[in-house]
Amino acid sequence: MGVSDALMHPIQCCIVSVHEIDSRPKRRRAETVERLLDAALETFAEIGFAAASVEDICRRGGFTRGAFYSSFKTKDELFGALFARETERNLALAEQQLTGIEHESDPVTAAVERCLSTFRADRTWVLVHTEYALYATRHPEAATALRRHAEELHRRLTALVETASSRAGLRLSVPANRLARIVLALHDGVVIREVLGGGTARSSDRAASDLERTALLLLLRSATS
Repeated sequence: MGVSDALMHPIQCCIVSVHEIDSRPKRRRAETVERLLDAALETFAEIGFAAASVEDICRRGGFTRGAFYSSFKTKDELFGALFARETERNLALAEQQLTGIEHESDPVTAAVERCLSTFRADRTWVLVHTEYALYATRHPEAATALRRHAEELHRRLTALVETASSRAGLRLSVPANRLARIVLALHDGVVIREVLGGGTARSSDRAASDLERTALLLLLRSATS
């Protein structure tokens, strides 16, 4: 190895090391945010959004108040990030499940069966979402934020409906945005009943799943051709 090569090698090592050092704070911050969201989800589900304090969330996650406020200004902002995370996960799952339905003999039934085999009511998230919705009825700023989050979910679900139906060669008899709203309302109603209803967990899950399957099949078959 020549002199120039010997000089070049340590310089390259330094460049790589600086890059790695610069990326570490970003990774640590992302990990902190995820842990804060997990702690908030559990705390809100256990004692409610309004009753939970920043200290409660930090204590559960093992953080200081400074760690919280370095990532979020308020609990409402944290809830917004939580809503976005849960929505992103669900939409990604739905998109994955709807891939390839155009190859099925009955795309509508395939779409319903695939999605319902993946989605189950998440008791924790349903409790937190419902709790925040009740909180928002008494706090106009929270209501505005919740509507904004819900509209983004509706926009993305509408796009997913349009893409899936087009790919499967299905013609919609109602606008995709209206169909998306009906699907969301149906799903929300069923999962709330499933999570908060009586009966054994297994029988409640099965009854709710059967109800949603029947309702979705009737809805989608009447809305597509």
